Amino acid sequence: MLELEKLNDQSFDDIVEKAVKSIARFDTDWNNLQAADPGMTLVDLFAWLKAIQHEYMSVIVPESQRRFLALLGIEQRRGCGSATLVELGGTESVLALPAETKWTAGEMVFENPSTAFVQPARLKQVCFSGGGRTCWADPADFDGTRIFEIFPGMGPEPAREPDGEMILILSDPVAPGTELSLYFDICPDGPRRTPVGQDEPFTPMADIGWDVWTDRGWQPAEAVRDDTRGFLFPGIVVLRPGTEMAARENGFALRARLLRDDYDLPPRLTAVRVNVVELRQQDTLVRCDCFEAGAPRVLTSALGISGRRRVFLEDGHGWYETFDFACEQQPERGCAVLHLPDGCGGRVLVISFDERAAGKVVLGSGTGFSGQTIPFEQPDVLYDSVQVMVGRKTPAGVRYEQWEKCDDFYSSGPESRHFVWDAGEGVFRFGDHIRGFMPPKGTDNILLAGLKTCRGRGSAIRAGMITAAQSDDPRINGLRVRQIVPASGGEDPERFEETAARAAGALRSDGRAVTAGDYEAAVRAVPGLIIENCRVLTGFAGADDRRVTVVVQGAGRARHSPRRAYTENIRRALDRCRLLNTPIQVVWPQPVRLLLRARIVTAPYFHDAGEMVKRRAEEFIAGLNRQFGATLSYGELYCAIDLMECVSSIESLSVEPLGERVTRTGTDDLVVPPNSYYQIERFELNFINSLD
Repeated sequence: MLELEKLNDQSFDDIVEKAVKSIARFDTDWNNLQAADPGMTLVDLFAWLKAIQHEYMSVIVPESQRRFLALLGIEQRRGCGSATLVELGGTESVLALPAETKWTAGEMVFENPSTAFVQPARLKQVCFSGGGRTCWADPADFDGTRIFEIFPGMGPEPAREPDGEMILILSDPVAPGTELSLYFDICPDGPRRTPVGQDEPFTPMADIGWDVWTDRGWQPAEAVRDDTRGFLFPGIVVLRPGTEMAARENGFALRARLLRDDYDLPPRLTAVRVNVVELRQQDTLVRCDCFEAGAPRVLTSALGISGRRRVFLEDGHGWYETFDFACEQQPERGCAVLHLPDGCGGRVLVISFDERAAGKVVLGSGTGFSGQTIPFEQPDVLYDSVQVMVGRKTPAGVRYEQWEKCDDFYSSGPESRHFVWDAGEGVFRFGDHIRGFMPPKGTDNILLAGLKTCRGRGSAIRAGMITAAQSDDPRINGLRVRQIVPASGGEDPERFEETAARAAGALRSDGRAVTAGDYEAAVRAVPGLIIENCRVLTGFAGADDRRVTVVVQGAGRARHSPRRAYTENIRRALDRCRLLNTPIQVVWPQPVRLLLRARIVTAPYFHDAGEMVKRRAEEFIAGLNRQFGATLSYGELYCAIDLMECVSSIESLSVEPLGERVTRTGTDDLVVPPNSYYQIERFELNFINSLD
């Protein structure tokens, strides 16, 4: 990282002293250097101007810093609430949960971010089949102590035509047009699998097809959401049947079918749950919904259904408020339909708010003066939720516009409808007609169109604390609620000083892979994979090979055999950090099979010496395999066996490689290619008891 030159390296007194010492070189007659001399007054003035110039030249204002960080792809992190899961039950018919329905844990409010459905269906049985094996499980079997293979009978290599499937038997059908939310508690793999972020690209290890049983047999169901990434992680799968389900002899069936198998480890689970909904800690006070011309005006949020509303229509001048509307609540669909007079076919905007925000929707009145600020007392504001509308007088009446939220006015022009929400000071800031437009003068013409709050890191709670909903619909309040996982993942808003400090760390590492260690760290952090070992090589195919070769060892079936999902995910990750002129190739380690021959004299009373020697040799080879291509030292292997308590002496010892690409040194050491590992194929050991 380049060191910035310090321009302000002289104090005011230093500048004056240097100027006074220079006077004699230009005017020998000027000998009155006291403060009373008019010339010295000018010296002080110019020294002060120079000091001020240097002071400003050495300072980078926060607005400039934000632009520099944006060029580097570093943005200030905003706060968010913790997320958790609740299992719902106790309904006799399909129940729609409007978006942002509130759920309470003491005084803390959680919301479901999107519309969800609670089905009357209960889980009756689960059938796991594949590879000629079948296993049935009842809900009581999912007690956390038993582990079930989702697709049993998987071999050491993927089958060309997988036959694995999991069938779930439900007590009631899932109606077309509604959704069923399932939670799969996937058993964590032995080695830790790197998590996959919500928006991170990931090549799945398997393709899963979902079907429902109908009068015409199995018919496809749409997987609207899959947080499990193909049964790799615990999470929610949301299904939407396209046709009416039909009953079988034991209930209503849906199935997950393995269409493509590229798994490293067979997926396993400990539980399946029905009607599991994700909640996030947030509290929506004001919400804005915009409907395009001709689109259905259906409000699907809890505030839109039961809150207070202000409705705006659009014409050629902007948004104008109308009071001529009606709202029809449709609780069975979990929505409300907005009705407007005939002829209102344009865009519609609805601001919904609850009683707590009734006095906050009107932020204030435009003064017409530059740099207007409006104090706003509301703790824990969620930055991304804040929206503002500003009205202006036109010949047709007051017309509103939606203004854009910005971090500052650095890039704002005189006509930019921008505002700044300063959470630290608790104020809204507007422009000065040079950087940012000024709100025009008016009465109550600055409106708050969106507002949520959250408690950031303070929203983490243990499982079981969310026990009820707060809704105007008694059916929702009557649901059985069970929070099955702790709430976690909340973050406080990042102060700009913290962003700058994080940027300094990012610049020191620069995010580019240059050394072998950089590439290895990037490979081990690839989302969704289990990397047990890796090595980065150059010149793998010879002196003219300019590629960076990554030798990868995954888990299970990806330990020694290439897996497409591994290769594609690693390539994608390295493409983001490699130098542009650096080609990448991913290879798997190749085995060097060994034949170990020995004639050993054992110590007295060691009847299991043979097994002990084999185990010691395997441990020695395992130690070498921690790094691909390690040289097998004959002397070290000899000493490792000779120093065993059960060995009296070694009459002969040889290690024979079974294959090519291996060279032997003058001391019988084995030198192998850099992407190799050792594997003892066979032992030929002859033991002689020292008592004989």
